[in-house]
Amino acid sequence: LKEFWKWLKTDSDCRETIGKKGPTSIRKQMMLIFAVLISFTGLGIAGTFICAFRNGYSSLSQVYLQDITRQTTNNLENNIQKIEDINLQILTSQTVQDQLKIVNEEKLDAYGLRQCRQKIERELTTDGLYASYVVSVSVISLEGIEFSVKKEETIGTLFGFTEEEIYEANGTSLWGLAGDTDRICVAKAILDFDTMRPIGYINIVYENSYFSSILEDNSTEYSAASYIVNEEGRIMSTNNSPYQGTKFPMEIQTLREKDVAVYDMLDSTQAFYYVGNQMPNQWTLVQAVSVKEFYGNLNRQIVAVAMVVLAMLGISILFVWIATLRIAKPTRELLESMKTLGKENRYPRVRVVTQDEIGMIGTEYNKMAENIETLIEKVYKMELAQKQAELEFLQMQINPHFLYNALDTISWKALGEGNLDVSEMIIALAELLRATIKKESFIPLKEEMSTVRDYLFIQEQRFGDKITVIYQVEKEADKYQVPNFILQPLIENAIIHGLEPKIGKGSLLIRIKREKDRLYFCIEDDGEGMSEKEIETLYQKCEESDTGKSIGIKNVYRRLLLCYGEESRLNIKSEKNKGTRIQFSIPLQEWKKEAKTEVL
Repeated sequence: LKEFWKWLKTDSDCRETIGKKGPTSIRKQMMLIFAVLISFTGLGIAGTFICAFRNGYSSLSQVYLQDITRQTTNNLENNIQKIEDINLQILTSQTVQDQLKIVNEEKLDAYGLRQCRQKIERELTTDGLYASYVVSVSVISLEGIEFSVKKEETIGTLFGFTEEEIYEANGTSLWGLAGDTDRICVAKAILDFDTMRPIGYINIVYENSYFSSILEDNSTEYSAASYIVNEEGRIMSTNNSPYQGTKFPMEIQTLREKDVAVYDMLDSTQAFYYVGNQMPNQWTLVQAVSVKEFYGNLNRQIVAVAMVVLAMLGISILFVWIATLRIAKPTRELLESMKTLGKENRYPRVRVVTQDEIGMIGTEYNKMAENIETLIEKVYKMELAQKQAELEFLQMQINPHFLYNALDTISWKALGEGNLDVSEMIIALAELLRATIKKESFIPLKEEMSTVRDYLFIQEQRFGDKITVIYQVEKEADKYQVPNFILQPLIENAIIHGLEPKIGKGSLLIRIKREKDRLYFCIEDDGEGMSEKEIETLYQKCEESDTGKSIGIKNVYRRLLLCYGEESRLNIKSEKNKGTRIQFSIPLQEWKKEAKTEVL
């Protein structure tokens, strides 16, 4: 696989070399044809399988969820029946019947009322409070006297219905929520056995978990939420607790009529709804199944099938790639060699292993590469010799204006002052002349700066305090080599064309510093300066091939190009009446004695 992707990248590079609209390789065309055929076949088979599997999966899953809804409804009905059985035991209790008649028909004192309470509450404890899910059982007489037993004595009796609603139901159980809590309240009128008229009513409160636990156990990998909704559309119990006691947002009958995905107003998710049969107490179970979860397993199966198909496609394409490798490899090697021909002075040869047309092309290519390499080597040696001669010629040139001015100054000094100053000037001039005729192409920066100081000493005798020289030279830079006599022409240019014409005093800055792997030079004056047009003209003169004119800045310009190439080109910045700054940089290279000229 690694070799395969490498080949794809190589072919892409080849296409870029030929052109965006150029032809691709024969091998790639073959690969493309086989890849398309294999892909269409594989995708067609996979698509057919996925469609059939999806339809079958959806049908089976919906049947399964409908069965789950029916089973859960049956479990809820069993719990409802248990509660009705407790109600029936209390309603048919002779003790409860007799004691309620006494309370309703006779005016009892405190003792008599206490006796009745004990008997009724004992019966309630026996018949109702034994169940773990019962919170409280209460019997209320027609006069509103309450007889109750509770598991939590600190909590008052919770009611879900008024007396009028209970008596109006005339013995039918009323199911609802107890007050503002999530507990279930069941209330029912107690009828006299003889007259079948109400003699009181029973109020039983149950834990909501008695029903919600069934919903929790009912949760499958598909279920998002289950709701028990009464005939008024209120949620009595749910495993989605934030919506306990709230209004269910849709009509139950509407959900029964739909067999498609609808929008779940509660959880803001697309869901399928499965509605159970109405229970004896008018409750209905609604199962909300997330569409995303419903199809979760299906999508995982589809992904697995897709991965297998992709793997088979990859193996098939890899096989074709290996089969075409023997034919295409020699062509690719020849192309790679041709792409690198001449880059970074490389002239590679190809390995010829076949005697067919590709092998013959490789043999002829090797001959061509050898001839090109030989020819370029000859041309390079000739150009090197020519540049060396031109470099030595440029180094021997000295501006005659400087010699004239220096000699003129010495003459006036000899006439007007003592021999000591004249001697010093002559020594400085001698050092300068010696520096100009040195045969070394490169010298240490320390020697170059000594030449600069000799030159500036002579100019100081000429101009006095008119020119102030500022040196900013790193001491550590002294050991690096620079082209001989490279700074003096720039300094001379700054004095003659910048500071000498200036009215008043001026300053000359010489800055040399190291930065990373280069040595940076800056010659800056605050003299007359140049306009943009003058700078452009100066650059044009520097580019002229004639070496007999303008040998100041042009001399330095050409020597830097010959020695170091384009990266060491002079950078001239100037502004009229404000001064000029000339900058350049050269590679860092420590000076070695008898160093040869290195033309880059």
